[in-house]
Amino acid sequence: MKTYYYDSKSDKFVSNQEKLAKELIMLLPNFLKLIYRLMKDSRVPSQNKVLLGAVAAYILSPIDIVPDFVPLVGQVDDLLAVALVLKGLFDAAGEEIVLEYWDGPDSLLSIVDSILKVAAQILPKKAYQRVNKRF
Repeated sequence: MKTYYYDSKSDKFVSNQEKLAKELIMLLPNFLKLIYRLMKDSRVPSQNKVLLGAVAAYILSPIDIVPDFVPLVGQVDDLLAVALVLKGLFDAAGEEIVLEYWDGPDSLLSIVDSILKVAAQILPKKAYQRVNKRF
C-alpha cells in the first residue's frame, strides 16, 4: 500500500518513491562532488574506486540486467547498482572520511539506505538478486 504526502511546493500529493526521487535529484550535485573527492583521496581503497568505474560503465552500456525500455524497473536496476557501489565505497572509506567531503544534509547514509529499500520494493526479486550479486 502506497503512502502519500502533501507536497506544498507542487500543491499535490506524492508517494514516498516520488518524494525520494525529488530529494535525490536535488542532492545530485552534492553526490557528484563527494564521489569526485573520494576518488582523489588516497585513504579510499583502490578496489572500490575501480568498482565505481565499473558501475559507471554498466550504466552507460547498452547491455542491462533489466532493459531501460521497461518502464520504471529498467532505470531502477541502474539506481540499485549505483546505491550498492556507493554503500560499499562509503563503508570502505569510513563514515568520518565520507562526512568530511559531504556538503549535503547529515542524513547521507540513510539516503543511500532508502535508495536500496525502494529498489528492493520496485525491482522483481530475481533482477534485484542479479544486480546485488554483480555489485
